[in-house]
Amino acid sequence: MIKLNAPNLATGRTRQGRLAKPEAPPAAPRTYGILVADDQLGVGSVLDVALRQEGFTVWLAVNGREALDLYRRYRQTIDVVLLDVRMPGLDGPHTLAALRELNPKIRCCFMSGDISRVDECQLRDWRAAGMFQKPFELAEAAQTLRELAARR
Repeated sequence: MIKLNAPNLATGRTRQGRLAKPEAPPAAPRTYGILVADDQLGVGSVLDVALRQEGFTVWLAVNGREALDLYRRYRQTIDVVLLDVRMPGLDGPHTLAALRELNPKIRCCFMSGDISRVDECQLRDWRAAGMFQKPFELAEAAQTLRELAARR
């Protein structure tokens, strides 16, 4: 015979008369905010869907100026930024420089279809956390971005 010390559903008490301790629900993982700037609409759309599926809240910009505007409005909820290196107008590095004026501690990764034009010295100078070469594995990128956002 198996004896259970489960609480009575009506009284909430165990067989010994003690109140059962309710179990706390598991904590939901924190949702991180990410600002993505890429002038290629298809890339932005794919990243939007993929990063939302990975649990991020996503803000999309099609250029550096729009990224700055979105950051000014939502900076309290943006944990990390993902910028395309080459965009018309305000490119990725110049966008990051402008974002750093708003928040010197901003965390950023770059992405590019041609990383041969970017070397480690430039990444260090830009104080970027990393670089993704397009096309990249979305799950790996999401994990890297999540880890970077968690350092906030």
